[in-house]
Amino acid sequence: MIKDEQVREDIIIQAQKLFKQYGLKKTTMDEIATACGKAKSTMYHYFKNKDEVFDEVVLRELHSIRIVVKEKVNQQTSLREKLTAYFHTFHMETLDKINLFRILKQELKNEIEKSNRFNSVIEYEKTFVSQLILQGYYQGEFSGMSTKDIPWFSEIVLVSFLGIVRHSLEKEGEFDEMKFKKVTDILIPRIFI
Repeated sequence: MIKDEQVREDIIIQAQKLFKQYGLKKTTMDEIATACGKAKSTMYHYFKNKDEVFDEVVLRELHSIRIVVKEKVNQQTSLREKLTAYFHTFHMETLDKINLFRILKQELKNEIEKSNRFNSVIEYEKTFVSQLILQGYYQGEFSGMSTKDIPWFSEIVLVSFLGIVRHSLEKEGEFDEMKFKKVTDILIPRIFI
């Protein structure tokens, strides 16, 4: 069992390197097998296909992002500070994780509503932001809507910030962290008065 876990781990690590270098479409199971020093048939013992390997890589990157984001958010005290830290850290960490960035960028171009990967990211993040806002609601830092509307509101705010990142990437070709921080610093206090 331990050997199986080690082989699976090696596949994921090598695949992550290849996906970062070549992306999902250009990386093959043959290349992953070669990088691991394994036969292609071994890859199929652990994963059904390349997409399944890629999904595992993305899950690990998301887990890594979420640890950093949660740590930054937990260092803050007010709802505004927590949300500002959340949006800034989440987007910067996402852009730092090239695989996740490629997914988001590609799937934003390909009708994000139909994307399972994108939807699972949004659903998790919506829950996280909803919990922050709900906590702020009960501490008297947020009002103006009922608690049952907070998940919907959280999703709208989350997707709005993602739209800012998308626009920046499409218009300027690269992401300007300082501009995004300025936008976050201006919008969060106005949204959560």
